[in-house]
Amino acid sequence: MAKSPFINRLSRRDFLKSTSAAAIAGSMAATGCAGRKPVIIPDATGEPLPPRTLFGNGRLVSLPDGRVTPGWSLLIEDGRIVYAGPDKPFSGMEARRIDLAGEYLLPGLMDAHCHMTLPSAASFSPLLGPATWRQLRRNFENQLASGVTRVRDMGAMPPLLHTLVREVEKGELAGPDVITCNAIFNVDGGHPDITPSDVSWLAAMGSLFTGAPTVAFKEEELASAFEANCRNADFVKITLDNTSLIAGKPSINRYSDDALPAIFRLADAAGKPVAGHAMRRFGVRRALAYPIHSLEHTVSDGPLDETTLQKMVDKKVSVVPTTILANLYTLLDLAEPIPKGLLSRRAYLEAPIREAYLASVTEADVEPAIHHTNLAMLETMQKYPFSELYTRGDYTFNPHQYLPILTHGRQNLMRMKEAGIRIGCGTDAGVPLNYHGTIVRELQCMARLGFTNAEALTCATLNNAHILGMENEAGTLAPGKRADVITMAKNPVKDLAALNDLTLIVKNGTVYEKT
Repeated sequence: MAKSPFINRLSRRDFLKSTSAAAIAGSMAATGCAGRKPVIIPDATGEPLPPRTLFGNGRLVSLPDGRVTPGWSLLIEDGRIVYAGPDKPFSGMEARRIDLAGEYLLPGLMDAHCHMTLPSAASFSPLLGPATWRQLRRNFENQLASGVTRVRDMGAMPPLLHTLVREVEKGELAGPDVITCNAIFNVDGGHPDITPSDVSWLAAMGSLFTGAPTVAFKEEELASAFEANCRNADFVKITLDNTSLIAGKPSINRYSDDALPAIFRLADAAGKPVAGHAMRRFGVRRALAYPIHSLEHTVSDGPLDETTLQKMVDKKVSVVPTTILANLYTLLDLAEPIPKGLLSRRAYLEAPIREAYLASVTEADVEPAIHHTNLAMLETMQKYPFSELYTRGDYTFNPHQYLPILTHGRQNLMRMKEAGIRIGCGTDAGVPLNYHGTIVRELQCMARLGFTNAEALTCATLNNAHILGMENEAGTLAPGKRADVITMAKNPVKDLAALNDLTLIVKNGTVYEKT
């Protein structure tokens, strides 16, 4: 990989300083980001549109069975589906009529785990400020352009997120609808291991504009910190594991036996469901002592026992596995030796898929300077073992924590599916190397791990609607539901790559077109 000329290595403290400095610069920049062409825009005809839109001659893809019904129509009014059924002429009705010419119809997809205000960068420099701001706006556009009409943000800089969401609501920015936890409600020193104690006065000033993606509360501040973070939030996100995901970091802090039940009591009183980061059995077992709504990521440090699986079934816990991390982060050519037993045939099969993807990334996907920082990170991981990375201040992910997703993780996920546990679909986009607008890659990774294409599509539509609490509003193309629709020329049940060539994207009744 070619070295990036843009990156100077930063200490952990400088990383946080420059992150806030970049966000300040971005938040003060012109909202329109002059000179950057939007990825997707509303389909404007230049004339007033009729009050209704009729889509006819489509092929409905029914989920979860994947059955295709030709000759299907959708009538949309005021952002809602008012008719869904066999083609009808609706003679004499004033409507904009769109002939789908046999294209396939699906509900808008949902990304149930992403970070809309994270730029997917491995590190920052002050020079990346404008690129960072452009990327945050591009995150919204790329999600919608990939057919995602709704997302669940799993940890954001709240003021910045709500600013961008308002732009979406006012039609100034094309993007999905968002439900959010605001910041991750983690204990000081817990995952993701970046705490307010590292932040200088510059970072503190930056948080006035952007907020921070984690709360990192001290236990004596729990109730007040919870109340502040819960305002305008739709749910609560906590982190439950006892092991760091940062290469070379030996341990992390975790909630005390007093703090965790207090969090669930406060969440219940506020009427907020709780989602929990849990990649290890420790975190899952701890979560199941409480009314956890969903578990995030794939549990992969060993096989789950039958008692744990049955508890998940009994408590109606959902799981959003973010299997794409098994493709992006299972690196094999590192300076750090891979422990015996972690390598698998699947890891070797994922490697060329990852390399082909990274080689295909263009500036339409991500700001070039951000992609260069990520390629530079991969180079650095090839040069230094984990302990040296950490002492140098290179805070990278630990691939050894992700390799088991392809072995124990896959087996656990298939057992959950067979037990009837609801499985959702999320990309974790926003973390390093993981760009927004890649839900098709997540679906394909799920398929490689054992889901049928129809099952994977169900995870991204019907199942995600339940996980997001939107089952009465989204997830199917039924009368009364929001008019979130995507169309494509080929059948995605036969080949998920059909989703890479969407012919129509409709969100809340508004038709969008890619530029």
